[in-house]
Amino acid sequence: MSSQVHNRPAEQQRTYGNWRLGRGAGLFGLGPAGTIAAFLVMVLAAAMLPVSTLAALITAVVGVLALAPLAIRVNGRTGFQVLTARVAWWLTRARRHHVYVSGVASRVTDAHHLPGVLARSEVYEVETGRAGRLAVVVVPQSRHYTVTLRCAPEGMDLVDQAVIDARVGHLAVWLAALSREPHLVQAQVTVETTPDPGTRLAAEVAATSRPDAPALALQVLDDVVRSSPAGSATVDTRVSLTYTAPPGRSMSHEDVCREVAARLPHLHAGLTGATGAGIVPMSARSLAAVVHAAYDPAAALDLARDPHLAPDWTQAGPVATRESWDSYRHDSGVSRTWCMVEAPRGVVYSRLFSRLTDPDPQLLRKRVTMIYRPYSPAEAARLVESDKRDARFLASKKPRPSARDLTDLAAAEQAAEEEATGAGVVRFTVLVTATVADEKHLGEATGVIRARAGEARLALRPMYGCQAAGFAASLPAGVVLPTHATIPF
Repeated sequence: MSSQVHNRPAEQQRTYGNWRLGRGAGLFGLGPAGTIAAFLVMVLAAAMLPVSTLAALITAVVGVLALAPLAIRVNGRTGFQVLTARVAWWLTRARRHHVYVSGVASRVTDAHHLPGVLARSEVYEVETGRAGRLAVVVVPQSRHYTVTLRCAPEGMDLVDQAVIDARVGHLAVWLAALSREPHLVQAQVTVETTPDPGTRLAAEVAATSRPDAPALALQVLDDVVRSSPAGSATVDTRVSLTYTAPPGRSMSHEDVCREVAARLPHLHAGLTGATGAGIVPMSARSLAAVVHAAYDPAAALDLARDPHLAPDWTQAGPVATRESWDSYRHDSGVSRTWCMVEAPRGVVYSRLFSRLTDPDPQLLRKRVTMIYRPYSPAEAARLVESDKRDARFLASKKPRPSARDLTDLAAAEQAAEEEATGAGVVRFTVLVTATVADEKHLGEATGVIRARAGEARLALRPMYGCQAAGFAASLPAGVVLPTHATIPF
């Protein structure tokens, strides 16, 4: 997918867009492979017609029944994919793989390891010199290595529109540079909001107050410390970069982690211009604290008061979890994760996602994760040309093409022109995770997320049957969902 910048007069805001979902050319929405199968069925039925009309009819009916699940679309997925997801969920429940117990009550381990796709994950710390020690999360079954940077963005309040446009431009350049980054698999930007415990303000007031200060001043400060958390929230922004091991080379995990750490300086510099704020690599303890607080929200307050309570990676997991079809129970919280079905149509402004990432007091925690998977320059060139041919075919096969077909053709042609001039092509999606204290609040959380998605012009749907994997994918641990869909764990 590519993005387009529409230039406007100086007095108007700049707009963005040109996101498009690639569609394969084919009959009845079957795609190339399904269309070939449909032609084979028709040829076979026609060849059997002179021999036996009944056999030809049976062949045609069987072919239609077999191909129908490929033509039916449900929330962007084929009927075959929907049926496969249902069967996989039934098998998961039959084997009781949707329940996880760790610690002393577990038959497998006495440590609190992370569940699911992160069960075998490890953390290595690499010395980087100027930035100190950098944590790299390793997922052995997929050979993925993830580093996470914590950002402190300035936000958009009291910031000129020209500055915001410049930051968006820096981010576009940074994303385009990712396509030329060797062995980079995925980049994700996570904005997590939680109620502010007031610990930082209380620590600052305690450190700067004098015991001989006037009683009225001390009382005012005490009232501020006690009342401030009631209407405020903590916003944590993280950028995670996931690499894969270089092919054809026998390297240990430590060697790959050091190589990944050596590539960060220029990416760090480009990201600083996009966020307009300081960026700090996260240590192993900081990562473990973030993951532990996500699985056990009740522990977040203690971790905020005393960072030394952060566990190591082997103890960062939950005590118990239970995955349902549309929700995920984990220690002291219940979560529901949504994924993007369709990007906003038409042009949008730079503040489009601001309401989606804003804090919501009804939620215990909220994570909005934007996942980017860049194409290499060679793959991008082939993709945009293929999309242009498919869009032309879909528009030309109809006597009167619809407005959407013509718009899709124009977008595909413009994307090809932009790629030819050096623009990058990136696949992206959005995951939204809302956490509440009890299952009875999930309905209210769903209403909040739907309202925010409507304001952002996003089409979201719950990740039915894979809530645990979706929850893990929004954490700074390098879960690349398409890879784990085919790798046993």
